[in-house]
Amino acid sequence: MVSVLLVLAWMAPALGGAESPEYRIGPGDKLNIIVFGQPDLSGEFVVDGSGRISLPLLGQVLARERTIGELQAQITTALDRDFLVDPRVSIEVANYRPFFILGQVNRPGSYPYIEGMTVRMAVALAGGFTRRAREGSMIINRANDPDKTREEASPDALVLPGDTVEIERRLF
Repeated sequence: MVSVLLVLAWMAPALGGAESPEYRIGPGDKLNIIVFGQPDLSGEFVVDGSGRISLPLLGQVLARERTIGELQAQITTALDRDFLVDPRVSIEVANYRPFFILGQVNRPGSYPYIEGMTVRMAVALAGGFTRRAREGSMIINRANDPDKTREEASPDALVLPGDTVEIERRLF
């Protein structure tokens, strides 16, 4: 059994097991925030276009570009300082923002994000390649990249929420 696990761990990079960066919250994400013992402070909150959520007692809280842990710590600190004694806050992403795919696919557009999605899976959701698609490599514009660089990607590259995948047209 141990040898099987070692072989799988050794093969993970070859199987496309590249580690994804820690998820950063962005506009359109729906967060389930639970303040234990405080049902009036708990619920589902959508990150608005400016990257903020509106919480009871705290008002507008900036969530954009924060990890779940960072936002959890921020809310816990704010509640502990002014409102509650030793608050316990739990946050999970209830619904990720969509990703976008355009170019040489049959149905370009916006699609719901599925955790662990690859470019190949995104193309399948968009109805597959057109006959003129360049299938070997694609371009990903990462939503969390402040420089908005165009990153060349393979079909097995991970797609993250908010990303835009471009399938280019081949010359011949």
